[in-house]
Amino acid sequence: MIWKKRWIKNTIYCTLFVLLFAQSSLYPIAKSVVVMSVYSKMHERDSFLHEEKIDIQMKGGAATFQKDFFPFVITFDPSASFSRYIGAPVDLTILYNFGAFDMLYGASTLYDKNSSYYSTFYGAYAVRYKDSQDIYGLTQEGEPDIEAITKITDFDLKHLVYNSIGNETPQLDYRITKQERTMDIDGREFIIFDAQLDMEGMWHQYEEDYMAYIQYGKPPQNAQGESFESLKGYGRIYLHYDQEERISYFFYIITPDEQTLASTEKEFIQTAKITKKH
Repeated sequence: MIWKKRWIKNTIYCTLFVLLFAQSSLYPIAKSVVVMSVYSKMHERDSFLHEEKIDIQMKGGAATFQKDFFPFVITFDPSASFSRYIGAPVDLTILYNFGAFDMLYGASTLYDKNSSYYSTFYGAYAVRYKDSQDIYGLTQEGEPDIEAITKITDFDLKHLVYNSIGNETPQLDYRITKQERTMDIDGREFIIFDAQLDMEGMWHQYEEDYMAYIQYGKPPQNAQGESFESLKGYGRIYLHYDQEERISYFFYIITPDEQTLASTEKEFIQTAKITKKH
């Protein structure tokens, strides 16, 4: 009988702990890390990069021991929807990361207007045409195709990010302003494109549960102002075409903060690697 009483007592304690934890600000963080790690692995295994045994390695926030970004970079494969968007069959794999969680509010600093990582993303795109020898992001003459370059960012922000948190008619103007330099990343030469953005901030009033809240948390209600307020942002895209694999590789940063742009480039873009497994 004693062991039964202990079992009942321990069960009650465990149940109370789970209930209290589920109500704490730590629960959304733990849920995001667990769910997104599984979700990312599923998309990684389904991606064309996995089929080709190619690995894009980018550091996440766990590598810096600072409150900057989510612990790891997430993989997503929207090949079918992007093919419909551009009217041509393509393979597309997206890697992305966003602001770290605030322990107090249980939500990403993606929503925090006072954070250097407000409305900030970085990551990579890998894309190739399925039934064509055309090069995504370059013309037949080998010149940068600005329309194609901005189209992939437009698709990502409007249809994958804004729509996922309830902004169904986002206003976005992504303008390439400078293309005069290159950068060596992991032994590959990337063309750099700087951009100015008229975009909308990620903070908004909570209205209903969206699937994206699993990864970002719910927007904290301590901020004031209108939802998705207009703001100026900075973009940077890095493009390299691999002739052997017929894959266009893009790294990217989107942020309203110039210092964050510079630090993210140094810490997360310049240290990226693209490897072919044998």
